[in-house]
Amino acid sequence: MTIDEFEPDDLLSEISRKLANVSLHLPMEGENVEKDNLPQIKYHLNSQDNDMRLQSVRALRKYLTQGCSCPENVNDLLALDILSTLKELLTTSDSNEILFECAWIITNIAAGTSEQTNALVNDDFISALLVCIHSHHTSISVKAQAAWALSNFAGESATLRELLMSKGATMAVAEALLEICEEVYDECLEWARTTGDVTIDDEDLCTDVKAMTWALSNMSRGGFQTAEHWESYIPAFEALTRCTVFDHQDIWIDACWGLSRILFNMHEVTPFYSALKLSPDLCSRLSRLLTNQTVSVVTPALRTVINITSGPNEHSALLLETPLLKNMSTLMGKDIPIRIRRDAFLVVANLAACDAQLVHQIMEAKDVMHCVASHIHVPGHVFDRSCGRWIAVVSNAYYNLDEEWKITTEALWIMCNLATLGDDDSICELLVNHRTIPDSLASLLKCSDIPSNVCLKAVDVIITIINRTNPLTQNSNGTSNPYVQQFIDTDVPASVEKLRSIFSKSTVFRDRCEVLMSLLTPATDGSEERKHATMAAMFGLQTPCHLRMGANKRRILHGFEDGDVRLIENAVGSLCLSEL
Repeated sequence: MTIDEFEPDDLLSEISRKLANVSLHLPMEGENVEKDNLPQIKYHLNSQDNDMRLQSVRALRKYLTQGCSCPENVNDLLALDILSTLKELLTTSDSNEILFECAWIITNIAAGTSEQTNALVNDDFISALLVCIHSHHTSISVKAQAAWALSNFAGESATLRELLMSKGATMAVAEALLEICEEVYDECLEWARTTGDVTIDDEDLCTDVKAMTWALSNMSRGGFQTAEHWESYIPAFEALTRCTVFDHQDIWIDACWGLSRILFNMHEVTPFYSALKLSPDLCSRLSRLLTNQTVSVVTPALRTVINITSGPNEHSALLLETPLLKNMSTLMGKDIPIRIRRDAFLVVANLAACDAQLVHQIMEAKDVMHCVASHIHVPGHVFDRSCGRWIAVVSNAYYNLDEEWKITTEALWIMCNLATLGDDDSICELLVNHRTIPDSLASLLKCSDIPSNVCLKAVDVIITIINRTNPLTQNSNGTSNPYVQQFIDTDVPASVEKLRSIFSKSTVFRDRCEVLMSLLTPATDGSEERKHATMAAMFGLQTPCHLRMGANKRRILHGFEDGDVRLIENAVGSLCLSEL
């Protein structure tokens, strides 16, 4: 099961939804085009002379791009009533120069207001641009500019993104980009043999690849019923995967955002995952990108890894064939920016929800486990055992406590998933190698200001540890579970009673507390119920008071524009069920 948690975030806005093209390549020299010249330019646009037409479309493009591209200039152009002529040129001209200039004009109109963009949609410029992309005679620059224009349509709304999907625009851009990447990659390999880097040396070609990568990433945004269009996402995923091999930071960033969005939109879409072939090379590349020193690179790479780990277990296994856990431990350190650190913890939590084999690999990653154990605490505080209280440290004033508590929650999710899915040997190894875990959990419950969701997860972890260790430690003589005794000795029963009064309105928390208190009842009380519980535990059976926590993968939904609307609705529903 995957739990969706909705947390609005502005990180995705780092990639602009719509962009005007002021200068894709070199800017045109010469004098500015004045508004008074537009009627004459329109006249020459209808000429049968190609050179005259080329000069006209260049002048129109220049009018939109000189200085800046503003809505007023676009309105001036629309007032000329030349859209039908531009559309005809896009679909019939055999001049790449004319096609490029026309696509550039449409790009900048589509970058304007909703009314201006919809004027193009109503005149069916989507089909005209697709003619350019599908043609075997158009240049790469024309295809890139056409893709940019289509991407600006996609940036307008989820409705237009769905329209683009239904018209095959996303698939067309993906297939064109994949074809270009294959050609470029073969050329780059010769240079890569001597430098080790797959670099696109041709600046114009590199610019085109960047533009198409950004366009495809932008078109991969969701916000509609994306599951119906899974077939279009397969070539898009393949193209963006190929883009990650090039040693250009801008391409990495856009490709990773696109991959993240596709995986997010296709979550639990069975036909998509049946057709998807996740490349081991992509897994290695993502792992390597996590070592980059730039936040703008690490963030989308992490988001992609999160969405891979929320999918099939075999995909997570491919990730663990790379140095992922080693790189993840670096991102989990307390000196790492909060958002990066939390995403890193979420990756580990998802990996820990896979299967026993992957869980064992995580437990073997000592640096990762050290980071997890050290984050089971109250942020900005130290626990004073002499008085049994959490004391604020000097740096507390600089903590973003809300975000730090989220990381504590992630650490508890990891522990709960590990304790749930690990085999018996792994559970014993976990508690032996990290003896502080029970004490840390007990100390955490002594914080009167603990958030409700953190408190609930801490109780879940304790319940899971007791349930897993009862069959391993109890025998026919009724010898008690030492971990139960450790929780009793550290005042967990008293802490639970206090917290139960604080969160008295929460039925979920009250039920969890009843389960935990029943598990902490001394086995020596002579009750028949406890004797039956002891015997059941010996055979690994559950009793009515033994609530087994499930291991869950999770996704963080950062905005309504990314992801299937259906899944977002499910996420909100899930949140309502678990609120305290």
